[in-house]
Amino acid sequence: MLVRLTIFLVFVSFGLAQHCSADGIYNAKYNRCYKYFSTPAEYLYAEQLCTNLGGHLASISDGQENLLINTNAVQAFHSSYTDYWIGANDLSNPGQWQWTDGANFAYTSWGASQPQSGNDCVTQQLADAKWATVSCSEQRPYVCVTASLDVPTCPTPPPQPVVTCPTIPLATQKACAASCEIEWSYFPPTDMCYKTFFNAKWDDAEAFCVSQSAHLVSIHTSLENTFINNIARMGIKEGHIQDLTWIGLSKNGSEWVWTDGTKTDYLNWAPKQPDNPGKENCVETAPDRSHDGWYENWNNAECSTLMRSYVCKKPSIH
Repeated sequence: MLVRLTIFLVFVSFGLAQHCSADGIYNAKYNRCYKYFSTPAEYLYAEQLCTNLGGHLASISDGQENLLINTNAVQAFHSSYTDYWIGANDLSNPGQWQWTDGANFAYTSWGASQPQSGNDCVTQQLADAKWATVSCSEQRPYVCVTASLDVPTCPTPPPQPVVTCPTIPLATQKACAASCEIEWSYFPPTDMCYKTFFNAKWDDAEAFCVSQSAHLVSIHTSLENTFINNIARMGIKEGHIQDLTWIGLSKNGSEWVWTDGTKTDYLNWAPKQPDNPGKENCVETAPDRSHDGWYENWNNAECSTLMRSYVCKKPSIH
């Protein structure tokens, strides 16, 4: 216990220097910053949120880093959870484990009887820092890792009344995209913020979005459509209509309209959709490949369907 506490204190002392953004914990040995998020998220959504910070779910290079991440997780999560996401998965090739940041997968800390086949994403156990495989659709808190602020991020723009991120290469732009509340995803082409939520009927989803000063997402270009489907993607094969994601399009008389009042200037219907007029008046998108072969396509469905997820959209913060 004394050794563990000593390591923690040393690790925190690293974080006192201004090498990380707010709430980040710096580690000098690896020149990286760790950030802990207690709001549970599905694996791929957690990874998306980490990339919005300019990082990834945490990769782990050796036993010392494994213990450091776990020690701070104990402090961050206060034993409210038994495990949390790290960046290991075998989504691309079953049995071939990899880190989301592309780091060399050389070190492992599997628990007893791990890894188990059929579960493709990895958590670290709060109690002993061992790893276990879990279904990627489970929701867990998570740990992001980013490069330290010693690495150049955003150029300093000239003073102006409204500060926005300059047009710069994507890798740098991610570090500049600080225009959304925590856990909301910033999309520079629209200057808007997006977040995926779970388990709601269409009307309830829109009501919840409004409570967040948002609306169910409107989509106006193929690029925005791809972005929306990326942040809603869970890495499963959809087998039922309720496995898709609500968007803000609905039928009003003879027209399809967005809940935020924006112009309906882009549509991406799946083949032979929409159908069942008068019955299926709300619209979902297919972020995962479906049994019908749909992928990032839209389908109309009954508004009373309890959908797996939905995306809210609101203006960014300036």
